[in-house]
Amino acid sequence: MKTKAQELCSYVDMHVHSYYSDGTMSPEAILKRAAQNGVRYLAIADHNTLKGTAELLKIADDYGICACSGVELDTLENGKDVHILGYGMSLENRDFHHFVNENRAHLDAISDRLIEKMVRQHHQTAVSTTGYRDFCYDRSRGGWKALHYFMAVGLTSSLYEGMRLYETYNCGYDQAPFSDIQSVCEKIHAAGGIAVLAHPGVTVSEAEVPAFLEYVSTRGIDGIECHYPKHSEALTKACVTFCRSEGLYITTGSDCHGTFGNTDIGEMQIAFDALDLQHFFKDCHKRAV
Repeated sequence: MKTKAQELCSYVDMHVHSYYSDGTMSPEAILKRAAQNGVRYLAIADHNTLKGTAELLKIADDYGICACSGVELDTLENGKDVHILGYGMSLENRDFHHFVNENRAHLDAISDRLIEKMVRQHHQTAVSTTGYRDFCYDRSRGGWKALHYFMAVGLTSSLYEGMRLYETYNCGYDQAPFSDIQSVCEKIHAAGGIAVLAHPGVTVSEAEVPAFLEYVSTRGIDGIECHYPKHSEALTKACVTFCRSEGLYITTGSDCHGTFGNTDIGEMQIAFDALDLQHFFKDCHKRAV
């Protein structure tokens, strides 16, 4: 049965994280929250994993919600970590699965190096490589393994406090062997998907966004996440104007991580009819109208 919100709204949210990456909600819990908030077009875009989106696609119809495959991939461009969202990829593409899993391994290796560096420098006797390797945590609490490990051994008192250790020990994204933007876009395209630049206003300062968009538009992207909680009204307008001038897709996402964050699914309240997203959702749009 459709909720009252569903009957009145057809909101879009193409950037939600499940507990398969660093969110706190299962795909089913995400669907329930989306239905409550009037979201009828949804994508789970977990960090470098397809587990959440695969589960979502299996059960979305049960909630009257149109879903497309999604993922958020790290890239390294001129020493900067740039996130590219992939949508509409075939989840049966083995090469793409391999690439995403490899990207995930690169991401997890950053934490492995942090632990090893802390042990090697003898700055923290509470941590150990074997202790970290054998450590398990509750994914529904959000974040990732290392953050929970630091709390478990008494080194930090919150997940967010643990994030600062990466900077303290100089273990950043720039040291991971992520592919560049163009290579990642090509991988997405080869799997039948579309590549979208995630939250440009988070990746660079607002003053840098115009030049950044000009540069990234030459690297193979098909769209930009224009409507985003941390974007100012002026920045959103600039991104939308750029997309229209360059013929790029305009997308929207809350970047909701459940309680491991402060955004809610569908909070941008962007209607499907305000965007040109039929390509992403294909024939499921016909079932929703």
